[in-house]
Amino acid sequence: MEIIKFSAKWCGPCKTYKIIFDDVISEYSGITVKEVDIDDDADIAKKYDIRSIPTTIIAKNNVELDRLKGIIIGKELKTCIDKYIDI
Repeated sequence: MEIIKFSAKWCGPCKTYKIIFDDVISEYSGITVKEVDIDDDADIAKKYDIRSIPTTIIAKNNVELDRLKGIIIGKELKTCIDKYIDI
């Protein structure tokens, strides 16, 4: 499983979400996390059609399984990850 988190250095909500995201993701092993700054990696943001940040994509074998937009509370993020962990 891979999680791609899109954000930007200037984005206030992204800074808040980073704290929540890092706390939740620290509970898991075997998940690849890719953090993409939409300004530094505009091509990747375009490839995934990112229109707002923060956006979190959960994928497996290059297939998008879920897309979470905005600040997601820890419990909701954990529930979403757990839904796909054994797929």
